[in-house]
Amino acid sequence: MEKSYQAKCDLFVENRTIVNKGFLLENSLMKIASALIYTEAGKKADNEYLQECRKILRKKEGALSDFRGISEMLVSAKLAQQADPERFIEDISSIYKMFREGKIFGSRYMALASISICDAGKMNQAKEIIEKTNIILKGMKKEHPFLTTDEDTCFAVLLAMTDKSTEEILNEVEENYQILKKDFKFHDNAVYSLAQVLAMKEGSRDKKCQRALEIFKAFENTKAKYGKEYELASIGTLVDIDRDANEMANDIAEASAFLKSKKGFGMLDLSEKNRLMFAAILYGNTVAGDNNVSSSTVLESTMAMVIAQEIAYMMIMVSACSASVAASSN
Repeated sequence: MEKSYQAKCDLFVENRTIVNKGFLLENSLMKIASALIYTEAGKKADNEYLQECRKILRKKEGALSDFRGISEMLVSAKLAQQADPERFIEDISSIYKMFREGKIFGSRYMALASISICDAGKMNQAKEIIEKTNIILKGMKKEHPFLTTDEDTCFAVLLAMTDKSTEEILNEVEENYQILKKDFKFHDNAVYSLAQVLAMKEGSRDKKCQRALEIFKAFENTKAKYGKEYELASIGTLVDIDRDANEMANDIAEASAFLKSKKGFGMLDLSEKNRLMFAAILYGNTVAGDNNVSSSTVLESTMAMVIAQEIAYMMIMVSACSASVAASSN
């Protein structure tokens, strides 16, 4: 591994260890995701301040809030990155209320989408972004009523923050989906998520899809196999990295093996495919930080990190919900 990538992996492991000491009873995936938030920011975790931010969250939001529950630790970690965490929770809460307008129920995905808008520095454009998001979701629901769910809110809001029109977005998502699904039979939901991530990127639709397939297949040449469920969408964050696909796959597989050897990242904490996905997220973050992403801009780099976070969030939320259902049925 390159020194910068190794350093990023080392920081990730260190942050997970620190967070674990302060939050022993929290879900293992939540602790890993919180460590990822600190690592992407290039910071060392601070449990005392993280606890303080959780108190702020609990003070501002009730127990039934979509910013609480299984989202609480992630949101607290996001607050801990802010210069003014109280202002940040007020801002994301305000955006969330805009999402809720005209709807009977809210959702944790609306809450996470609200965070994405603030992360992108688009608080002042929130109303327009939400209106565009709703149009995108409505269009996707019309085309694929069984594939489009609340989970798509996270990616739809990122699509809405691009300069593309809703018509362009919907056409590209559908075209990407039709191209990709031939290679991932029986994984329609994951393919649809990847199609959305690719639509956030600039460039030819065919080339982006082919690049995603090239990267996915490159992992088949390593001993690691990339996941075809929630992990698949993270391939989209790598498509505009101007490096050989096999080189990337080897580096990411090596990083995954390194993580596996560390406490908190073994078989009892993460599946092989989940661990590989986190290694890929770190890789994309490292390369963006080194300014080696082809034809990148500051906004595109920021959006790539937001995309990576949303993928991790959704995977963790679904895993946590599945665990809760399994526990209640026993």
